[in-house]
Formats: sequence, C-alpha cells, structure tokens
Amino acid sequence: MTEHHRVAIVTGGSRGIGRAVALRLARDGHTVHLVYREAADEAAEAVEEITAAGGRARAHRADVADEAAVDALVDDVAEQDGGIHVLVNNAAVIDDRLLLGTRTAGWERVLRTNLTGPFLTSRAVLPVMLDQGWGRIVNISSNSVRIPGPGQTAYAASKGGLEAFTRALAAEVGHKGVRVNTVAPGKVRTDMTTAVADLLGGDGAGTRWGVPEDISGIVGFLVGDEADYIQGQTITVDGGRLVMRDRAGRGRAS
Repeated sequence: MTEHHRVAIVTGGSRGIGRAVALRLARDGHTVHLVYREAADEAAEAVEEITAAGGRARAHRADVADEAAVDALVDDVAEQDGGIHVLVNNAAVIDDRLLLGTRTAGWERVLRTNLTGPFLTSRAVLPVMLDQGWGRIVNISSNSVRIPGPGQTAYAASKGGLEAFTRALAAEVGHKGVRVNTVAPGKVRTDMTTAVADLLGGDGAGTRWGVPEDISGIVGFLVGDEADYIQGQTITVDGGRLVMRDRAGRGRAS
C-alpha cells in the first residue's frame, strides 16, 4: 500500500491546525475528508484549495460528540473510498472559566467534544482499520495538560484524558497494525488565538508563537510508514516552552 492510495479523516478540519493538517495530508497524496460542525464556508475553501492543487478532498458536516452522526460519517467515507487509513482527532472546544464558575453543562460539553468525540470516531473507524491490518490515529492534545492556566480545569482534564486514551488504545490495537499517538501543541497562532498572540507576544527575546504548519508536519510524519515504530506516545511541539521554564514557573520559549 502506498500513501497515495490512503484515505484520511480530519475532524475540525476547516480552520487552524485541522486545516493545516488536511492540506498537508492532501499534499502527501491522501484523499482527505474534512469534518466540520459550523464553519461551512471555511471548509469549502479548504476543499477548493486542495482540489485546485490537484488533491482530493470532501467536506462533511458532523458533530463529533453525536454518536449517530459519527457512525454515519464513517460509513459514508468507507463506502465512498473503500477504506479509512488515517484519523486525526483535532476537533475541540474551549470554555475557560474558574472551577467555581463552571457549570456542569459547560464541563460536560468540553469533555464530550474533546474526549468522547475521539472515543466515538476511533471506535467507528477501528473495524475498517483492523480489517485492513493498517491504520493511524493521531489525537491532538495540548500542553495545557502539563502547564494549565487558570480556568482550564475542564479543558486540561479533557486533554489529559485524551492522552491516557491514546496509550490505552495503543496497547489494545498496536499488535494489529494500528498506530495511535498524540501530538500536544504549545501556543499556536490561529484565527481564534491571533488577538491573544498579538497582545502577549513571545515569552522573551527571540521567541514566537507556533503556527499550524508546525503541528501539521509532525502529524504528516506520524501517519506515514516511517513512524511505524512509534506507538502510544505523546509528542510535544511547543518550541521548547515545556523544558525552558525558569524556577519561578515562567515560560521562556514558545
């Protein structure tokens, strides 16, 4: 099997990191199925950009927290393309607020999208991947698991659970040809974070925020054949922020 005949599903694929991942996988020869919930125009633009460059892509509207919608999506993709080789679980929501101000509904919304969503999509694609004897699942986490900010209890908990989910699933399916790994970005400049990035700047001289392409590159590697010996790992992509913190706890690189 060559990468040029592989089929990929990218959730949250219309904007930011998801869009960059979709474009990268398309350039690598994958047929890409972008999943979006609300950003229909952005999804259409991403598909148009891929197809204009000679790639193959299709957009699907679905809520990854909706079990029926996920099952229908996977059935549609598998029927259309005859297989599913790559799943990138990128869709996520943020609802930052201090714990005392967090309502149960808000907590559950974050966990349902960020953790239950990847559970549903992974469960749906696994029968296809196991039948093929080959598959790649990449979950997008966050450095907020290790250095959360105030108000990130729900978000950090959901991403921490996602990393544990990665390890457990890797132990289940690794011997059957399916590789499951996590990428944990640091501060990445997207359309949702540009205002904050401009306000805060870097953490010191010569530092910068990441860009979506910093993340899509490692995802592109993990879903390829050269990453076959990488399993159940969380790979941090944060410009060194995690290891360059001073004793006062202030990050010095991003």
